[in-house]
Amino acid sequence: MKLKMNLRQASQTYFSVFYLITGFLFYKAVHLLPTLGVAALEYRSPAVEAFLPISALLALKQWVILGVWDRIHPAGLAILLLTICSSLLLKRGFCSHLCPVGTASELVGQIRRKIPLQISPINRELHYLLLLPKYFILGFFLYVILFGMSIEAVVSFLHSPYNTVSDVKMLHFFLEPSALTLQVITVLVLLSVIVQNFWCRYLCPYGALLNLFAVFSPLTIRRDCVTCCFCRQCDSACPNGILISNAHTVTSPECTLCQKCLAVCPEARTLSIHFRVGGVRLNPIHYSALVICFFIIGISLAKLAGYWESPLLAQFWIKFVPTLHSLEHP
Repeated sequence: MKLKMNLRQASQTYFSVFYLITGFLFYKAVHLLPTLGVAALEYRSPAVEAFLPISALLALKQWVILGVWDRIHPAGLAILLLTICSSLLLKRGFCSHLCPVGTASELVGQIRRKIPLQISPINRELHYLLLLPKYFILGFFLYVILFGMSIEAVVSFLHSPYNTVSDVKMLHFFLEPSALTLQVITVLVLLSVIVQNFWCRYLCPYGALLNLFAVFSPLTIRRDCVTCCFCRQCDSACPNGILISNAHTVTSPECTLCQKCLAVCPEARTLSIHFRVGGVRLNPIHYSALVICFFIIGISLAKLAGYWESPLLAQFWIKFVPTLHSLEHP
């Protein structure tokens, strides 16, 4: 059987392998630090800072107010800004093309469809109610960071021992999970089997943050009401539960432009990616290429500008990683 893979799926596969290799090399860097010293950091990719969103949000506040780019985890801030800008310009393509959690959720959904379980879909009232928690979680973090912490407190946290080795803390969190962590992960996996993309749809605060910008994106899915046969296959295919068959233009910020609705539509060109102004149609492969190239170019510019590699991290690792378990949140 020939394996067919579009550019979006190829991107998901590539970045999944990339994250796995990056994670393994990161573990190797931490493991070899006692014997190799600062040379062990050669195995650490700054890409791991993508998993430090709270630190990046604090760094964003420091940059906006003081004009100072974080020198501890510079790549984290670069990735956050790129993701926000991509949502503003290209909707939430990051979630459907690069995000490892999004890819894992999609994989769980594919496995779920092979299991002969009869599960009723969530009704619309409950669906909209379940959308609220991720915004409450995001609101809590934004309130604490924007209003609860002074700029002096932000700078103090960013330079605290805890934050300087927060990437190593994160690694140990996954390598040595508590019983509660395992229970929560198990529950989330089970919920994702019952409800497709449960975490991404209802609990992910990062996705909620991107929604605030994606709502202004010039791109959207457009449905031709004349050629549409109202089969509603697009509704069933949408992993985020958007009722595409009821709309002429999909305005929901929950849309990640995963293109699944386009793939299942039996009527050619009934569903398409459009610019809101001018009505220009965008080929799915071109959209995926735009998302991928946006991040490649953005990361390349961050490297050239010196906003990717930390000049200070080595000295902090040598000093604080050996005392990792005694470091507490400031």
